Amino acid sequence: MRYVQNESEILCLNHGWRFIEKDFSVLPPEASIKHDAIYRYAKAGAQLGPASADFDDGDWSEVSLPHDWVPFKDFTPDAYPNHGYKRRGIGWYRVKFQLPESDKERQILLDFEGMSCDAQIYFNGQLLYRNFSGYKSFTVDLTDMANFGDVPNVLAVRVDASAWEGWWYEGAGIYRSVWLHKKAAAHIAHNGIWAKPVFKEGRWTVEVETTVENSFEYDRDFTLETALYDPSGRLCGTIAQAGSVKGYDSAVMKGEIPVEKPELWSIDTPNLYRVKARVSGDFGEHFQCVETGLRTIRYDADEGFFLNGENVKMRGFCNHQDHAGVGAAVPYAIKEYRIALLKKLGANAYRCAHNTDPEILEICDRQGMLVMEENRTFSSAEENLLRLESMIKNSRNHPSVVMYSMFNEEPLQGTRKGHRMAGRMQALVHRLDDSRPCTGAFNGGQMEDEGAATILDIVGINYNPASYDAFHAKFPNKPVFGSETASAFMVRGEWEEDRENRHIIPNYDETCAPWGNTIHDTWESVDTRPFNFGSFVWTGFDYRGEPTPFTWPSVATFFGTYDSCGFEKDGCFLYKAYWHKEPVLHLLPHWNLGLEKGTPVRVMAFTNCDEVELFLNGRSLGRKACGKYRPTEFTVPYEEGKLSAVGYRDGAEVVRDAEETAGDTAQLRVELSKTALKNDGLDALAVNVRAYDEKGRFVPTADDLIHFDVTGGAKLIGVGNGDPNSHEDDVAPYRHLYNGCAQAILLNDGDEDVHITVHTEKAAPVELTIPVVKGENVPYVKAVRENALENWTMFHRLFDAMPDPNPAVADNDMNSFEPVAINGMAQPQFKGRYDTYGLYRVSVNLGAARGGRSIYFGRIWGEASVYLDGKKLAERPNDGPEFLNAALPDDAAGAHILTVVIHNVDEKWSNAGILGAVSLRG
Repeated sequence: MRYVQNESEILCLNHGWRFIEKDFSVLPPEASIKHDAIYRYAKAGAQLGPASADFDDGDWSEVSLPHDWVPFKDFTPDAYPNHGYKRRGIGWYRVKFQLPESDKERQILLDFEGMSCDAQIYFNGQLLYRNFSGYKSFTVDLTDMANFGDVPNVLAVRVDASAWEGWWYEGAGIYRSVWLHKKAAAHIAHNGIWAKPVFKEGRWTVEVETTVENSFEYDRDFTLETALYDPSGRLCGTIAQAGSVKGYDSAVMKGEIPVEKPELWSIDTPNLYRVKARVSGDFGEHFQCVETGLRTIRYDADEGFFLNGENVKMRGFCNHQDHAGVGAAVPYAIKEYRIALLKKLGANAYRCAHNTDPEILEICDRQGMLVMEENRTFSSAEENLLRLESMIKNSRNHPSVVMYSMFNEEPLQGTRKGHRMAGRMQALVHRLDDSRPCTGAFNGGQMEDEGAATILDIVGINYNPASYDAFHAKFPNKPVFGSETASAFMVRGEWEEDRENRHIIPNYDETCAPWGNTIHDTWESVDTRPFNFGSFVWTGFDYRGEPTPFTWPSVATFFGTYDSCGFEKDGCFLYKAYWHKEPVLHLLPHWNLGLEKGTPVRVMAFTNCDEVELFLNGRSLGRKACGKYRPTEFTVPYEEGKLSAVGYRDGAEVVRDAEETAGDTAQLRVELSKTALKNDGLDALAVNVRAYDEKGRFVPTADDLIHFDVTGGAKLIGVGNGDPNSHEDDVAPYRHLYNGCAQAILLNDGDEDVHITVHTEKAAPVELTIPVVKGENVPYVKAVRENALENWTMFHRLFDAMPDPNPAVADNDMNSFEPVAINGMAQPQFKGRYDTYGLYRVSVNLGAARGGRSIYFGRIWGEASVYLDGKKLAERPNDGPEFLNAALPDDAAGAHILTVVIHNVDEKWSNAGILGAVSLRG
């Protein structure tokens, strides 16, 4: 998340966008392709369609970012299973905004955190960037093509999600935030600070490398001041340096700051230091801040991973990025919520599968999670190496990142080609960051003599725990870990298997993918091998797409430890039992089974106790010793009432758990993922709803339809219930409970407190007020709606008499009319030429016909007449106001030629002409 105190001037460009799921061409229409159309199109700033300033987007939807258009669509069995049976397609986004004249000597930079997937970025009619990855953060420099003053800037983005980059739900659209940076002429480059903590000979220093850029032609002398602050905000030390940077060039400055009494970053105490670099000179100043953490990491082939000298077994989860209801456009606060849930289980590591997300890294820094940062595409081609470089520069300041993965399950991983590709990628990584190792996630090929495993620093093995020992024996000096493990199947709240009709898998931890293992087998295989430094479970949460083990009507996976909303499956308690020291005891299944009395039921206790004693309605059913890894199982004749258990350690009772038969839904309980919302337009929270009976017992089979009524400073952006087979709408003010639970996601949308009412037919409504408090995030770019008319031309000479406002010009005549700038100054052709006429014209697209529109001239000097296709619209007398508003006919639509004749009628109009922006209004 970007904060106003982190950079000199940064603004959020998430609001005011227009969107349509439809494709348009930026080429001239075929019917009008003549010499002049092709000639003009071949010039800078001449892209047409939505890329052009006068394009009519009046019928497009207004959206805010992050935005994923897929959740709004219906499920269909004809769509790709891997993408969750929802179609994607091609869409366009547009936003218009102004930049003040004071920004003319500044760098203007756009920072896109991610969009899915292929995209073209157009700015003021110019194609500035092509994006070929749905997971890459990238920047676009707008400096040279920007308009300043009255003339709006037009940013248009074409997103092509008709193909795919991954085999899971990827969403479609600009699904992460966009930021606008304004920097002095000489400034700190984007991701231009690398703060590298170094522990050497018993002392800590922070080595700081800062890249200073110059966006303009003049050489600049500068002063660079760098300060380091400890986690409490106290100044640790400073560096003062003088330097110079040539025009359109960059300079790299290096220094180091010693740290006394360091506060180390760790899993339990994620202390963060802050580096603030400030560059200044006669061009002004620019500052930028980054955070870093002091910690040491070491990988040992026999003993595993060490953090700050302490041996740590990585207890990790792999995670895709979508969440119930909102698809890939997951708000920052929901990402925080998800990672906190994983930490609650005892997890200490997170694998970004199979891509990077800058927000995830920041959250893991703050919550104390180790990160396996992952590159999306295995390739040493130039384009991919540039993406990899961007990922490393995005990641290297984050103490949470402890290794970089070059690939996941690649067919070339065991080949000589794979060896060379991995080697070249690893070499690039080490040039940019020599403080972390590189790895790959292998699903085979790791035993080959010339594969990628022989050159990478460490090796990850996906599944196949039987291969851990063989690999360690063959490569005894190569650290190894379970980069992807388990793939165990569970559906929250279910206890009976029904593969044919309901696509249901029970929660006993007995079912997994053919390539995977149960939870208990997985953890035993890792925990009993000191040389294996950790496990990354597939997955932390259910995710849309890649439906496994079933296909239609299943639309999601069953792999998650939590469901897609973050509601606990029973498997959560197995991880708690393995990873927590305090006593854990959890019984399953629930006791609303609806069976005949006496029917045998398998009951399991997930526990880390020595012994468990089971009771049914107060009667002891026996006491059993518990293994370290295997769940403890009982067979119980079913009888409604209360099933309870007592856990013992060293013969003493330490913990209890119970499941009790509940009645019908009589009350709802609502829990919020946080207590308040910030008024920044970015903050969000989860509204979790559970059903209880009249005695306050959870109803594990409830399926009531829940309604969410929201008013005030938030809007509902998605709903879910964790059912991997549900085809209910993702975006709606209602949702059925699934096995007693449902969820809504709210996004801040104003300053008022939020009032939410949650209700169903069987229970009294629950009313909550959520306070909205002041946020500290960056301000927003203010979007404008009017269309600017650009690409004006002027006849190459002035006339002594009133000219024909619609002169005939040959198709191949590119010289009779010459381009002119409308930039606040009069056209120089008029200077000293009194009593003459200038002829201007511009092509204008009026779009669909509608009434009440006009062409507005903000500043125009001289006697002026305005014509549309040779027909006069309006005139400005010699002594009229500076502005001119020319009303359009109600039926005016489509493409036209707008002509303006200005008469430089006397000496006081020596600066005659069109001075200010011209726009289509209404």
